[in-house]
Amino acid sequence: MAKKKTLFECQSCGFQSPRWMGKCTSCNQWESMIELSSQQIKFLKNTSNTQKVSTAIKATPITQIKEDNISRISSGSRELDLVLGGGIVAGSLTLIGGSPGVGKSTLLLKIAGNLARDNKKVLYVSGGKNQQVR
Repeated sequence: MAKKKTLFECQSCGFQSPRWMGKCTSCNQWESMIELSSQQIKFLKNTSNTQKVSTAIKATPITQIKEDNISRISSGSRELDLVLGGGIVAGSLTLIGGSPGVGKSTLLLKIAGNLARDNKKVLYVSGGKNQQVR
């Protein structure tokens, strides 16, 4: 009977080990090792053999990097536009985070109102983790 091959991979850094460990020895994260299925192991084995890079990647000097011309939309808030590098990039997604109660929703509803007043389409998506304060 063939022995089942197991492989564990750290979800933080990708380190692989033949046995489970409570703490990854590569990045020192606790409880980040998960067992890979036989199909996942087979996939890793097949892709690691075929993806050999034959051409060397060369670094580009910073003086030769072309600047993208990105149009931005004013949010109606000078401070937010400053933080976003001059305004909202059309078609972009911006993640706003912070502690509960700091005013994220208030700020974003104000910005959505500013944009709607300028006849811009706005999609406001909100999600959060329910936490009970004790």
